[in-house]
Amino acid sequence: MSSRPKDSRNIHAPQPDPARRRAVAVWASVIGAIIIIAIIIYAVLQGNKTVPGSAVAPNPPQLPPPLGVGSRAPSFAVRSGIGTFSSSSLGGTPYLLEIFATWCPHCQRMTKVLRAVRARVPESKMAMVSVTGSPYAANSTPDNLVPENQDDVDHFDSTYGITWPTLLDTDLVVAHAFG
Repeated sequence: MSSRPKDSRNIHAPQPDPARRRAVAVWASVIGAIIIIAIIIYAVLQGNKTVPGSAVAPNPPQLPPPLGVGSRAPSFAVRSGIGTFSSSSLGGTPYLLEIFATWCPHCQRMTKVLRAVRARVPESKMAMVSVTGSPYAANSTPDNLVPENQDDVDHFDSTYGITWPTLLDTDLVVAHAFG
């Protein structure tokens, strides 16, 4: 029979030095603290680069109450870079109205869905109209508020392949009409 103990661990293996373990723990804490401080500094610096358009407008207009389900859509007419567009020009054809902002990442991603809708539903069955009236452009900063303009809309249309009318509604006619 063997005189080996039942515990197969090598009792003569070197044990970790407690001072070394403490040093590793201290360095890990220091590196972790540096990473957290770097993240906080980055977040503070990036906070100054956000687009203020996502905030409430400085003087929010008084809007009518929202429409109920089954309500008839209100009429609107918008003077834009493509001329005056009126909902009455759709002649009673059902329409999809998208209200968006050129700088909005969600709106930019949504164009893929809208292009797919346009590809599946012919214009004779449903018209599509997109309206932006953001008071701020994508290149705005809190220190330099730049209004959205027709160049922003044209760039958005060409970048995202928009083939239906896109209106720049600086007077917020559609927002007032739809509440």
